[in-house]
Amino acid sequence: MTTREFSGLSPRVAKRRALQYWYNNRDSLGLSLSEFFGRCRVRSAGRATHITFYAEGAHLG
Repeated sequence: MTTREFSGLSPRVAKRRALQYWYNNRDSLGLSLSEFFGRCRVRSAGRATHITFYAEGAHLG
């Protein structure tokens, strides 16, 4: 499974990084913004926020 992680010291920074990745790769991903964030999971670890994108959508449960 292909994953990509975006981290930031705040949820806003992590989301901005994920959004920038989607924008730069939207044609090759073939996903709408809604579909992209539907395949993402958010977690907090200490002071950081991590957003993990699951490219194949297999870890969505």
